[in-house]
Amino acid sequence: MSRSRPLVRRLHAHRSLRAGGALAAVVLLAPGCVSWFFSGVPEVDRNRPVALIETTGGVEYGATTEFGVLCLGRTAQNGPCRVHYFLGPTPMVEDGTMQPTGSPLYRAKIDLRTQHLRVHDRPLVATDRLVAMYTPAGTDTVTVSVQLLRDEGLDGDLLQAPSQPLPAGASLLLDSSAGLRFCGLITGKGTLTDQRGNREFYTFAGLDRLRELLAVPEPHPPDYHFRHRVDDITVPERIR
Repeated sequence: MSRSRPLVRRLHAHRSLRAGGALAAVVLLAPGCVSWFFSGVPEVDRNRPVALIETTGGVEYGATTEFGVLCLGRTAQNGPCRVHYFLGPTPMVEDGTMQPTGSPLYRAKIDLRTQHLRVHDRPLVATDRLVAMYTPAGTDTVTVSVQLLRDEGLDGDLLQAPSQPLPAGASLLLDSSAGLRFCGLITGKGTLTDQRGNREFYTFAGLDRLRELLAVPEPHPPDYHFRHRVDDITVPERIR
């Protein structure tokens, strides 16, 4: 008779990723990674952590994060998709599947690893240096400097409207000394009318939406089986 496994929150998995630095250093010394380790490259390139996602309902933008390829799911919430992303500076294309996460964000699941950007884990402040980034065609990126909107009577995750328009699904990134960090996805545009006239602003799905994603319980420890692709790549797949 099988025993039921306890449900734990995904936040535990998030913390375990932070504690895995020592293991990652050991993995780098494996034969297949020796050439990279001694190549003089200080770290993996994560300067283009964005994706273009083709679904059965259209095209949308997303971000390649430590929790997968995240998007708003405006064109499809399930079914097949095709993900255009970057491996370092190189454009890549991979077929995948749209999946709900139990939060307002959706995941475009693919077999292969992406740029795997870390998530910023504290509330944003006015002095943070922020950029919005997206890939309009899957072959290059557009980057726009943005600022938080903080004003009396306003609440929520808001940005001042930059000099050029931003599409829904563009990635909001913190540009820090430690590199880029994922902060959310642009969700829409609005207009604020007050004694100073009309002012445009953007909304974004930020840290609160990511917390909802992490709060969804899952069986632990997970079980995996291995699937062999026709291109000779072996993929571990989680058994739900």
